[in-house]
Amino acid sequence: MHKNYEKILSFMQGASWGAVIIGAYLFFTLFYPFGLIIALIGGFFGASIGLFLVIFFEMANLKLEIYREKKEHTKLMKRMVYLLERLNTSQPSQPSDEKLSDH
Repeated sequence: MHKNYEKILSFMQGASWGAVIIGAYLFFTLFYPFGLIIALIGGFFGASIGLFLVIFFEMANLKLEIYREKKEHTKLMKRMVYLLERLNTSQPSQPSDEKLSDH
Protein backbone atom coordinates (compact mmCIF):
# COMPACT_ATOMS: atom_id res chain seq x y z
CA MET A 1 0.00 0.00 0.00
CA HIS A 2 2.86 2.37 0.80
CA LYS A 3 4.42 1.74 -2.61
CA ASN A 4 1.42 3.40 -4.24
CA TYR A 5 1.81 6.45 -2.00
CA GLU A 6 5.51 6.60 -2.80
CA LYS A 7 4.79 6.50 -6.52
CA ILE A 8 2.17 9.23 -6.23
CA LEU A 9 4.44 11.41 -4.09
CA SER A 10 7.34 10.91 -6.47
CA PHE A 11 5.17 11.85 -9.44
CA MET A 12 3.85 14.93 -7.63
CA GLN A 13 7.40 16.00 -6.75
CA GLY A 14 8.38 15.74 -10.40
CA ALA A 15 5.29 17.70 -11.42
CA SER A 16 6.15 20.32 -8.82
CA TRP A 17 9.66 20.69 -10.24
CA GLY A 18 8.04 21.10 -13.64
CA ALA A 19 5.83 23.83 -12.16
CA VAL A 20 8.96 25.54 -10.82
CA ILE A 21 10.58 25.61 -14.25
CA ILE A 22 7.44 26.60 -16.15
CA GLY A 23 6.43 29.22 -13.57
CA ALA A 24 9.88 30.79 -13.54
CA TYR A 25 10.05 30.85 -17.34
CA LEU A 26 6.54 32.25 -17.80
CA PHE A 27 6.88 34.97 -15.19
CA PHE A 28 10.35 35.88 -16.44
CA THR A 29 9.17 36.25 -20.04
CA LEU A 30 6.04 38.09 -18.87
CA PHE A 31 8.00 40.71 -16.93
CA TYR A 32 11.04 40.91 -19.24
CA PRO A 33 9.70 43.98 -21.11
CA PHE A 34 9.81 45.90 -17.80
CA GLY A 35 13.51 45.24 -17.27
CA LEU A 36 15.90 42.49 -16.32
CA ILE A 37 15.72 43.04 -12.54
CA ILE A 38 11.91 43.04 -12.57
CA ALA A 39 11.98 39.91 -14.77
CA LEU A 40 14.30 38.11 -12.32
CA ILE A 41 12.06 39.04 -9.39
CA GLY A 42 9.02 37.88 -11.36
CA GLY A 43 10.78 34.64 -12.23
CA PHE A 44 11.53 34.05 -8.56
CA PHE A 45 7.89 34.60 -7.62
CA GLY A 46 6.77 32.33 -10.44
CA ALA A 47 9.10 29.61 -9.19
CA SER A 48 8.11 30.07 -5.54
CA ILE A 49 4.69 28.50 -6.08
CA GLY A 50 6.27 25.31 -7.42
CA LEU A 51 8.98 25.37 -4.74
CA PHE A 52 6.30 25.46 -2.07
CA LEU A 53 4.75 22.34 -3.59
CA VAL A 54 8.16 20.64 -3.82
CA ILE A 55 8.72 21.26 -0.10
CA PHE A 56 5.20 20.07 0.73
CA PHE A 57 5.56 16.78 -1.13
CA GLU A 58 9.08 16.24 0.19
CA MET A 59 7.78 16.61 3.75
CA ALA A 60 4.96 14.18 2.98
CA ASN A 61 7.52 11.69 1.67
CA LEU A 62 9.62 12.19 4.79
CA LYS A 63 6.62 11.59 7.06
CA LEU A 64 5.84 8.39 5.19
CA GLU A 65 9.43 7.25 5.65
CA ILE A 66 9.32 8.07 9.37
CA TYR A 67 6.07 6.12 9.70
CA ARG A 68 7.64 3.12 7.98
CA GLU A 69 10.70 3.26 10.26
CA LYS A 70 8.56 3.52 13.40
CA LYS A 71 6.52 0.55 12.26
CA GLU A 72 9.72 -1.47 11.75
CA HIS A 73 11.08 -0.40 15.15
CA THR A 74 7.82 -1.38 16.83
CA LYS A 75 7.98 -4.81 15.24
CA LEU A 76 11.58 -5.25 16.42
CA MET A 77 10.75 -4.05 19.94
CA LYS A 78 7.83 -6.48 20.18
CA ARG A 79 10.15 -9.27 19.07
CA MET A 80 12.72 -8.27 21.73
CA VAL A 81 10.06 -8.17 24.46
CA TYR A 82 8.82 -11.59 23.41
CA LEU A 83 12.35 -13.04 23.49
CA LEU A 84 13.11 -11.46 26.86
CA GLU A 85 9.88 -12.77 28.35
CA ARG A 86 10.68 -16.22 27.02
CA LEU A 87 14.17 -16.00 28.50
CA ASN A 88 12.87 -14.90 31.90
CA THR A 89 10.21 -17.61 32.10
CA SER A 90 12.67 -20.35 31.16
CA GLN A 91 15.05 -19.46 34.00
CA PRO A 92 14.00 -20.39 37.53
CA SER A 93 13.59 -17.39 39.75
CA GLN A 94 16.40 -17.01 42.23
CA PRO A 95 15.57 -15.94 45.75
CA SER A 96 17.09 -12.64 46.63
CA ASP A 97 18.37 -12.00 50.11
CA GLU A 98 18.47 -8.29 49.59
CA LYS A 99 15.53 -6.15 50.53
CA LEU A 100 14.70 -2.68 49.45
CA SER A 101 15.15 -1.42 53.00
CA ASP A 102 18.78 -2.63 53.00
CA HIS A 103 19.75 0.07 50.51
